[in-house]
Amino acid sequence: MDQSVAVFSTYPSEDLLETCIEQRETNNLEPDFVSDSTLCQEDAISPENFIKELSETGKFNNLLPYAEGNDYELLIANVGAAPNVHKQNAKQFAEFTLQWRGIEIDSSAFDSGIETSDSNVIEKQSTENVARLLVSRWLEHVKHKQIFTSEFLFAALEASNYNLALQVPDAIGDFTKLDTQLFSDPFSGAITRYIHPNFEDALVDVTVYPFLAQLSSDESELLPQELESDFKKASATAELQHLILSQVSPASPYTVNDKLSGWRLGLSANSETSPTIFATTYVFRQQDKIVKVSTTFPPDFSDTIVNQLIVKVEVPRESEMMKKVRTLLLEGQR
Repeated sequence: MDQSVAVFSTYPSEDLLETCIEQRETNNLEPDFVSDSTLCQEDAISPENFIKELSETGKFNNLLPYAEGNDYELLIANVGAAPNVHKQNAKQFAEFTLQWRGIEIDSSAFDSGIETSDSNVIEKQSTENVARLLVSRWLEHVKHKQIFTSEFLFAALEASNYNLALQVPDAIGDFTKLDTQLFSDPFSGAITRYIHPNFEDALVDVTVYPFLAQLSSDESELLPQELESDFKKASATAELQHLILSQVSPASPYTVNDKLSGWRLGLSANSETSPTIFATTYVFRQQDKIVKVSTTFPPDFSDTIVNQLIVKVEVPRESEMMKKVRTLLLEGQR
């Protein structure tokens, strides 16, 4: 997985505890096993064992035990027979809960199906084997559900379904659509790239994403703010690369065919040792989305392309995720 994933130990859910306790009947455990605390002890397998097994799978490029501030957080709960307490046919149970920015997007539980042992040497080996088994079962679940994909995340959070509801043309003039991809962050939406058959540096990108403001927000404030953010990013990039940034076309209202209203910003950057590069950005509002069209050429050339393109773009309607977000933001302002 390319994403950074923080790992924490957590308390078992009531469901996991009940499943563990129920094994008395389902596994025909001996009647003198009356203590739930030894039959279903929390962290019977050390959290470090799970972290070690996760790390050794090689599936994670950046696994961060107990690290704060990551988008993805994996919470692992474990209950099972207490170490060094013999329980024939007793199982270990683990619950893997994945969160994105504190919101649960998947939770799944697995049992080991492996007997424990009295021998300290075998017990140690068994603990490692059981942790490895439980981790492998979770990873199979992850693979089957494709949990670490943008598609899964967008669906779990009830974000817009760009793959189904976003409509963009396959071609505009000499430009043809390369592909449409979801960002890893649902608040960043999706991007569609168009390429030119003869000029590889000539690109048109269409980015569609929700704005955080209320639906009643004034476009005359909303759209210029988007361009101001872009200008600040371009200024920072130009400074890092020692380029001189110029506004070929300062941010201003832009109208398409006397029907659609948006805003446009034209920039250029150059230095004594490099040729001039151009970036023209257009922003429009459709429903609760910003439609941003970015080109790598000046306004004189990009206006015609954008005028043909924007009238053929249809965006998804407001998602359940954004309805909830806007409600929370509105409540916070009261």
